[in-house]
Amino acid sequence: MRIAFLVGDLSQQQATWGGIHLAWAAQRRGHDVRFVSDTGLSFLDNGQILANTTRVRAGDYARPTDFHRALLSPEAPRQEDSLTGFEVVFLRHNPLRDPALLPASPIVDFCWRLRAGGTFVVNDPEGIYRAYGRLYLSDLPEGMRARSLVSRMPDKLKAFLRELDGPAVLKPLSHGGRDKIFRIPARHSKNLNAMISASTKDGYALAQEYIPEADEGEKRLLLLHGDPIRMGHEVAIYRRLPSLPGKRKRTHKPERCVYGPDEERIVERLRPRLLADGLYFVTVDIAGGKILEINAFSPGGLHSLRELYHVDVGLLILEDLERRARLRAAYLAVQDVPAIL
Repeated sequence: MRIAFLVGDLSQQQATWGGIHLAWAAQRRGHDVRFVSDTGLSFLDNGQILANTTRVRAGDYARPTDFHRALLSPEAPRQEDSLTGFEVVFLRHNPLRDPALLPASPIVDFCWRLRAGGTFVVNDPEGIYRAYGRLYLSDLPEGMRARSLVSRMPDKLKAFLRELDGPAVLKPLSHGGRDKIFRIPARHSKNLNAMISASTKDGYALAQEYIPEADEGEKRLLLLHGDPIRMGHEVAIYRRLPSLPGKRKRTHKPERCVYGPDEERIVERLRPRLLADGLYFVTVDIAGGKILEINAFSPGGLHSLRELYHVDVGLLILEDLERRARLRAAYLAVQDVPAIL
């Protein structure tokens, strides 16, 4: 297969990132793997999407760090190519993260056109657009998510916080950086007005029930086509420990954890939504039996799972992609490709 990884700035990629591990796995299985920076795309009026691509030279790369070093080397082969001819494109860059970017980046639209032309885009451009919004979790069944309110009216936000009668989190509805995310104690802070003002300065705010179990770390679960990625008898899940006790600051320090009844219940209820939205590969952060966040743009954790379980999850994902490509080819022969493929 020809597989492209659409990233932000190629020079900023790190050896521990999920895209590098996936590309390393694809290269070892003999696929044609290319990387494309977000500034290296051109759309032609005949429907073609051209890209300035970078690849590693042919050879054996024993570790992801070796692959990463070869990819960023000045000697790495570079050429212009048409993404329209690729079987798979991984969208590993989020152009929606910068709300100040005007005019809006056309990258998601480019990927939508690739998908319409038969390329398998991971993840579906329309699905990731919906999943990126913080309202996405509000559509999930009660009991799977924290109670929340979206509003721009201070009185409504204050009333909701009083009704919670417990700690809460207040943040802009758009993703505007962690400096605008406030944890509010059960007895409302005297600075509440200033927090609300900061959260609603540029738009609507999200007030949300705080999940105390998050202080002890979040469980990160990898899902492939709505199902947990299984490594023999174990599930691809780990706990991300907070850097300081009692703080919500996140780090990537991992430890093994159990895939239990709470996680199974979440997966069973979440699977239909992910399938309907074309979200093939996502990570889900869970605490207290509730979803805190879904990452559909650049799901990671492959590096941590490799260290904890000594299993290359990237290879498992590539094996599934290869199977899916064979099925797509068979259906294309009869001009009837099911949406799930």
